[in-house]
Amino acid sequence: MSNQLIFTVTSAGRQALASNPIALSYVAIGTGNNAITGYESALQYEVGRADIISGGVEPISEVLRFSAVFDTSGSQAIYELGLFTSTGVLFALARNRDQPAFNNNVHANVYGSFGVSLAGLTVSRISIDSDDARSQPLSIMESHLANSTSHPRYLDKPRFNHLLSTVIPIGYLYHSHSTSNPKPLFDELLGKPTSWQRLTGRIIVGTDDNDAYVDSPSIDLGQRGNTVTANQQRPDVYPLQATHIWERLT
Repeated sequence: MSNQLIFTVTSAGRQALASNPIALSYVAIGTGNNAITGYESALQYEVGRADIISGGVEPISEVLRFSAVFDTSGSQAIYELGLFTSTGVLFALARNRDQPAFNNNVHANVYGSFGVSLAGLTVSRISIDSDDARSQPLSIMESHLANSTSHPRYLDKPRFNHLLSTVIPIGYLYHSHSTSNPKPLFDELLGKPTSWQRLTGRIIVGTDDNDAYVDSPSIDLGQRGNTVTANQQRPDVYPLQATHIWERLT
C-alpha cells in the first residue's frame, strides 16, 4: 500500500517554466527523506528512473496527472519522487519523512499515478513527453476502468437478479430435510420478501411424454392406503422418497 505524496514545484522548475515552454519527461525515485527546501536540483539518494507513460493537465483544477512504471531489481523503501523535464531540470519533488511512499519489490514492476498542483503557474506552457509504447497498456486499463460496463460478460446486479427470478420463479419447489420455513433464506437471497407454503402428503414424479400415466403435470398417480387400486390401475414402480417440500407463493 502506498502513502500520500505531496509534490512541491522547485525554484528551478519555476525558472525553467518562466523562460520557455517545458516538456515533462521522466520520474526519478529515491530513498532520501530530508525536508524539502524547494531549492533542490536532484534527489537526495536516487535509485531509479522511469519514463512518463501517460499524463496531462486538467485545465479547470490546474492539476498535472501523470503515470509511470518503475522496473525494479531489488527491494527498497522509496521515500522521494522527482518529476524531471526533458532537459533534466527537477521540476517538482515529493518526499515523505516518516514512512516510505511505497516499497519496491524484487522482480516486480510498480505502476504509479500521481498528481501535482500547478496553481499559479502558466499551465499552457507545460506538456508531457510520454513513452507511447509503454502507455498503451495503461491507457487500455484506464479506459477499461472508466467504462461503466467494463465487464459486459460478467454478471452485474440487474442481470443477477434476473437470473435469480428465473431460477427461483413463483411455484418453485424447495426440498429440505428441515421443517423450517425457508422464507428467511430466500428473502436474503432474492433481496425481497417471499412467502412459502409447505406441501404435505405429496410425491413429485417427473413427467414423461412417452408414458400416458405421467405425460402431463398435476396428475394423481396413486391412492393413499389403497395398494390394490394402485397395483391394478396405476403403476407403483416409481421410486419414492419422503422429504419436506415448500412451494414459493410470492
